[in-house]
Amino acid sequence: MGNREKKLEKMLRSTLREDLNFSDRWEDDSDELLEVESERKREKYFRQYSVEQGNTYRPASRTIRILPPGLYKAGLDNYGYFYERQHLDMSELIRFPNSVADIVISEFDAFWTKKKKYIDRGEPHKRGFLLWGPPGGGKTCTVSFIIQDFIKQGNIVFVFNYDLLSGLRSFRIIEPNRKILIVLEDIDSLIKDRHEEQAVLEFLDGSIQYSNTIVIGTTNYPEELPDRIINRPSRFDRISFVGVPSYEDRLLYLTKKSKSLSKPQIKGWAKETKNWTLAHIKELILAVEVFDLNYDETIDRINTMRSKQEHSGDYEREFRGRKKTGFNN
Repeated sequence: MGNREKKLEKMLRSTLREDLNFSDRWEDDSDELLEVESERKREKYFRQYSVEQGNTYRPASRTIRILPPGLYKAGLDNYGYFYERQHLDMSELIRFPNSVADIVISEFDAFWTKKKKYIDRGEPHKRGFLLWGPPGGGKTCTVSFIIQDFIKQGNIVFVFNYDLLSGLRSFRIIEPNRKILIVLEDIDSLIKDRHEEQAVLEFLDGSIQYSNTIVIGTTNYPEELPDRIINRPSRFDRISFVGVPSYEDRLLYLTKKSKSLSKPQIKGWAKETKNWTLAHIKELILAVEVFDLNYDETIDRINTMRSKQEHSGDYEREFRGRKKTGFNN
């Protein structure tokens, strides 16, 4: 290596070292700025002192005795566990008569009157429901109406996450008798990771004996759930199917959602969409009324989607120039 090359290499190493040092300083400064900004936001709401362990007084925001009724997600930061209120948008949802939501809610009402019988048997006053059915079939809608009714009665709903395991302990210390509903949406996805599965099992088994509690889980694929979850009544006591909407449900949905269809058209669409999910019907409405796409072509396209006829092998013959698909043909 000549003198010129050595000089260039030295310059490059020096520049790289300066860049790395700047990067480290920038990350340190950035973290410090974020922490300062977070502290300033907290200080903005300081109103009083919280008393810790009887003799420590910490500046705090306004305090309340119990959580306001609502939907919450547990979290953890440097100051401990907290419960962040979540928005529940019901504006676009339609409540169908005689739905699974009504059946579950009526069973809720009966459950709350049975507390003494649970206690007499030495059992925690809790019950688990698992709702299953096709994607887009209305499970989330069903759960949303259950949540809405539960909150209207003055109760608390928690969305399950890992922080809830310990956060629930803190909640129960403050409000031991509060009625709560805990939602585990797409439980089959939650348990794919071994760590998450252990958290779900620990929660369902109740490492702490939680009473006055109802648990609702949902899944598209009950066959993917192991017996230790789906075949254990102490974890999920009742399993209910949420299927595709009936003809009457489809009529109601189309009437509520369509902006241009006549009554005869609505009846025709309702007949044409037998065994469709609400998600498929919604796409039909949007495609025809918003994008001005052809009705018959849209029906065919969605039916193709429903039957899962699309397959990567479909293009192999043309793409490979062979009669048969597959690497060995």
